[in-house]
Amino acid sequence: MKLTKLLFLFFLFTGSVAVAHGQNKETPEERKARIEKIETAKIAFITDKINLSGDQAQRFWPVYQEHDRKRNDLRQKSRPYKEQNLNALTDEQIQAGLEARLNIRQRELDLEKEYMDKYLRIISPRQLALFYRAEREFTKLLLERLQTAKK
Repeated sequence: MKLTKLLFLFFLFTGSVAVAHGQNKETPEERKARIEKIETAKIAFITDKINLSGDQAQRFWPVYQEHDRKRNDLRQKSRPYKEQNLNALTDEQIQAGLEARLNIRQRELDLEKEYMDKYLRIISPRQLALFYRAEREFTKLLLERLQTAKK
């Protein structure tokens, strides 16, 4: 069964990456479908890596999705500060932007602490550590697939 999941993930990644790079213009619907495929593959990959039981998975993934939405919201708020033209700003505006970025980073850290507690009510500390590792592995695997598809 593990081999079946891994083959599924491989073909899903290959297909998703090919779609992402095989077309110059991607419609919003195609982009949404590609993201959903990647998310499905991520869930399967992580569930397998941390050995979630059915009950744990039912409770864990809604909490994860809530956490991911909040984390993405914070990232969106920090984006304008990263993209500003520094030459067009005064020192005071730059200082305010730096402080705002630090405030957002603190909110991200607070969010991580909050969700660590929520996760530990569902899974063991070992599973949580494996989860963090699996998230990084998945991202690395996805980036490698994107690099391979570009060549």
